[in-house]
Amino acid sequence: VRMSQVLESLQLLLKCIAASVKILFWSLFLLMIIQISAGMSISYLVSEYLVDEKVDIIQRKEVFRYYGTFTGTLLTMFEVLFANWAPPARVLIDNVSEWYSLVFIIYRCFVGFAVLNVVNAVFVQSTMKVAQADEDFIVKEKKKTEDAYRRKVTTLFRQVDTSGDGKIDMHEFKRLLKAPKLQAWLSQLEIETTDLWGLFNMLDQGEGEISLKDFEDGTMRIKGWARSYDVAQLKASVQRLHTKMDNVLTAAEQNLSAPRKELDYPCLSVQVSP
Repeated sequence: VRMSQVLESLQLLLKCIAASVKILFWSLFLLMIIQISAGMSISYLVSEYLVDEKVDIIQRKEVFRYYGTFTGTLLTMFEVLFANWAPPARVLIDNVSEWYSLVFIIYRCFVGFAVLNVVNAVFVQSTMKVAQADEDFIVKEKKKTEDAYRRKVTTLFRQVDTSGDGKIDMHEFKRLLKAPKLQAWLSQLEIETTDLWGLFNMLDQGEGEISLKDFEDGTMRIKGWARSYDVAQLKASVQRLHTKMDNVLTAAEQNLSAPRKELDYPCLSVQVSP
């Protein structure tokens, strides 16, 4: 079973990666444009420093090592973004100008936090779309949720069932309003306890006691989307009952109207006879 779960997770992961290929390409393209633009700008700013013969050749070589060539500058910018950005920044701050500290702080805040976080959010959204479109994954996650809910319900039932007979009577059910821990359990199960007697009657099947199965089935019906379904079902039942009552009343009125007409004729004959 564990191996099957691992393979299912791997399959879902591969689907997410396959669906994110286009996003990955355009993300890398955007980062490449930003890195090249920032790197060439810094390289242009330090070009005069590199050719200044008044500066010590050792210092110029150190700056040239990071920002002297296109490939070196591009690699430096990726180090600034993804790796240890202190050495490339310190080279310019110590040898060229301290104003470069402001440049790197702004660059790290804009690209390192804003742009990368947006890219991460896009990847997460794409992954969620793939997961939501996977029917097998949805069914399994729903089953996991239901199993976890049933375990919580079973734990709550055992906490309330102080007698240990596998059933809850009204006396034991009243503990739900008195015990804060049980109230917290009900809150986690999304069950309101404002009407204790109504809740007990809803879960009770007419025996005056609630079994574990009745408790599980009842709480599942009370919780979440099932309430909307039950309200719609109740509305349809009331509508059908209303239609039947209208038909019965119509038939009753028709049956009562016929004798009245028969009684009206003798009255007319008595009035006309004089």
